[in-house]
Amino acid sequence: MRRWFWFVLALFLPFDLTAQAPTFRETVVVTAAGEEEPLDQVAAAVTEVDQRELARSLEASLAAVLRRSPGVVVLRSGLDGGVTSLFSRGTNSNQTLVLFEGVRLNDPYFGGYDWSLPLTTGVGKVELVRGPFSALYGADALGGVVQLLAPQGAGTSWSLFGEGGSQGWRRWQGGWSTTGKGWDLALWGVERNGSGTLDNDDFWGKAVTFSAGWRPRPNSRLGLLVRDSRSRTEIPFSGAQATPRRWTAAGERLVAVPWRMALHPHLQVEGHLARLTGQLSFRDPDDPWGYTAADSDKESLQGRLVFKARVGTHRLQWGGEWRQDEVTAGSSFGPDLQEKKQGTRSLFLQDRWGVGKAGDLTLGLRWDRAGAWEQWSPRVSWGLPLGTGRLWLAAGRAFRAPTLGERFYPFSGNPALQPERSASLELGTNQVLAGSWLAQLVAFANRVEDLVDFDYTTWRFANLAEARQRGVELALEQRREAQFLRLAATYWITEDDQDRPLLRRPKWSGSCTWGGRWSFGEGEVSLVYVGRRADLDPVSLARVQQGGFFTAQVAARILLVDPLSLTLRVDNLADRAYQEVRGFPAPGRRFFLGLSLAGGAP
Repeated sequence: MRRWFWFVLALFLPFDLTAQAPTFRETVVVTAAGEEEPLDQVAAAVTEVDQRELARSLEASLAAVLRRSPGVVVLRSGLDGGVTSLFSRGTNSNQTLVLFEGVRLNDPYFGGYDWSLPLTTGVGKVELVRGPFSALYGADALGGVVQLLAPQGAGTSWSLFGEGGSQGWRRWQGGWSTTGKGWDLALWGVERNGSGTLDNDDFWGKAVTFSAGWRPRPNSRLGLLVRDSRSRTEIPFSGAQATPRRWTAAGERLVAVPWRMALHPHLQVEGHLARLTGQLSFRDPDDPWGYTAADSDKESLQGRLVFKARVGTHRLQWGGEWRQDEVTAGSSFGPDLQEKKQGTRSLFLQDRWGVGKAGDLTLGLRWDRAGAWEQWSPRVSWGLPLGTGRLWLAAGRAFRAPTLGERFYPFSGNPALQPERSASLELGTNQVLAGSWLAQLVAFANRVEDLVDFDYTTWRFANLAEARQRGVELALEQRREAQFLRLAATYWITEDDQDRPLLRRPKWSGSCTWGGRWSFGEGEVSLVYVGRRADLDPVSLARVQQGGFFTAQVAARILLVDPLSLTLRVDNLADRAYQEVRGFPAPGRRFFLGLSLAGGAP
């Protein structure tokens, strides 16, 4: 693999990069504190993937870009359409909260989020915050929060892109956005499909995003956001058994009305009303046990209202949330859930107190209640200016709420389930080095209690397990106008209550991404390493040790004649044979060639 890395890197070095001052390109994030602040001044473990990185990667799937981040591991079952899970800080895949413009996307039926569904088109930035953030965002934020944000721009811009490649890969996407005095409008769309090497191994996915906004005065906006995603994936086998007609299909539609309004130079109100619907279908007419069909429909109605104020050296946020989830599900064996509902209401308060040379102290507290359970979530952090950056110490509690499936599924559901609860401590620092490098080092320890698991003595779900995670995250990042480099390394120790390593959590993982822009194009090289980890054999269901893997991806965009560019992308450059999830071989080397047209404002 080393010789491949140096070969690919040499392809980019001869080109004359645009001249730049040796300064770290400033970028702003909002998820960590609920308000805008420079990335190098955030007192939290944050990774930002901006619009430039998303475009330069040429990736179709957001999961493929997020796996380069420190502190997380992303694993996919086989091809591009396979179920994809994200593990943040070694917590379960259903213990990370996923937001789109502040709206919760996590599944209310059995929790978590399938990362095979979201595509890069229609997303302008991703913010990944690691650590417990239930004090600000409520349920499911034990391991962290991943927030997807719509693209932001000025003027009018448009783009068209088509790509073909190995194993029948095809992708078409386009976008258009414009802004005027007091308004903005945008539309993006994408479709991808391909096939594997086996029979019944095809997949497709598509997404459309629409955004409109009205700005009646400075720092105020009333918007409309619509995003619709669909996918279908064929499943060629189950364990050692071929399944020639098995498939799954998923859909998700988000309609949201976000707003923000400046009431006073030091007082702002913002929030949203949203409706999220989703469907999941399964079919296998040849199933030997008669489980030939299953369908579930979910609906989540959400509302959030937040006031933000500056009072002296205090920056205050307070507000509330309301959410009602509903699930209807059934299979060829009969109905499972019939319009089961769960309502959640929440109140929260956060105070960021600037104490001069002693830095700032952040205190947050949130109350959530739904049905049989109630949860208080505190968080405290102290950020101290140190050298060319900040040192911080943070502690907090977080929780994952029991889902409608865990509470009400026939025979195994338990309406009395309580939330999974965690306590966490972390120590970290951000430092700007040599003017253009941002270094981040974080050590953390986390303990999760009351984990929901199946109790074989009662044949019901119960709060009966616990887990521990601790580790170190290191990231070194350089952002310039024409050059980008990120090195990431993560070390985890994860254990269950029997001192066994948690499934699919490697001790070591890391990545290296280098991107550049020159006079006639841009490109990047990305290396990803995931170490050995425990997994379950899909045939025997025994715990096994799954080997690590090391892959390289290359992407390049070459300007032919303005505004036409040629794109080239190579996945698994060294053609390594590996499995991210036991029993699901990953694709070998694949080549992709495309053409793109783009015009207007950058």
